[in-house]
Amino acid sequence: MGRQLAESSADARLIYEEASDFLGYQVLDLDADSLATTAYAQPAIITLSLAAWRAFSASQDRIQTEALPLAFAGFSLGEYSAIGAAGLLSLPRLLELVRERGQLMQEAAEANPGAMYAVLGLDDDKIIGLLESERYQGKVYAANFNAPGQLVISGLEAPAADCADELRTAGARRIVKLNVNGAFHTPFMASAAAGLVRFARNLPFQSRPLAFFANPTGARKDEMLDWPDYLAMQMCNPVRWIDEVQAIAREGAAGFYEFGPGKVLSGLIRKIIPGMATWSIEDPAGLDAALQSLRQ
Repeated sequence: MGRQLAESSADARLIYEEASDFLGYQVLDLDADSLATTAYAQPAIITLSLAAWRAFSASQDRIQTEALPLAFAGFSLGEYSAIGAAGLLSLPRLLELVRERGQLMQEAAEANPGAMYAVLGLDDDKIIGLLESERYQGKVYAANFNAPGQLVISGLEAPAADCADELRTAGARRIVKLNVNGAFHTPFMASAAAGLVRFARNLPFQSRPLAFFANPTGARKDEMLDWPDYLAMQMCNPVRWIDEVQAIAREGAAGFYEFGPGKVLSGLIRKIIPGMATWSIEDPAGLDAALQSLRQ
């Protein structure tokens, strides 16, 4: 993951070297088994995302295009990549924060074992109506509003499984259990959020105005955020990706650049706003296509 990009871009390679020096292992040497574990996967995702961003932004400067009117956004863990891309934390401090976040989330998941299910092909109002019933209130929550007709529920193991079964009976086209063991983006992460805010208070976040769109509300945050408080709040609240993408588009965005592994967010964006231009940057081909869009 990221090897081709690092081999073709000196700017991306510098990010991998810096991350590897801090983490104590070569990120590019991680195999599929290692990347299947959260402890390795999350730093690897952050590293690739920022390597892709660095390669893109450096190349943009070299081809002397006008500066892009940037807004920063990310999906869940992706908000940490956005913080790094915006220069609010150095890469070592960002990786330190992500490592602590992963550990705290794992501890919270062990204390309150949970499950998450993607629900496809069912109206959001019908899902939320069931979640607000006495059977599931306070036990199962709407966690990720991914795209129209695609919502993720999250909660305690047994109630979440029962809720998924009811939603299948109610007409969901498909129910997919996610490969996680915690009720992420719900109040069951409260202990992790408390630990995160204490840890993050010791990190040197840069204070600057930033066009940042927030997961819990989908709205733009123009004020100087208290980042430790915000990241703790983000951990316990849903990702309102539909609202977020629509809000960015209303600000005049003509396209979205996705930095990091895969093309999942680009696919969701095109479902939210059909016809919206997207570019996914994780390898040299994706980087070249994104840079070509700037020359047009």
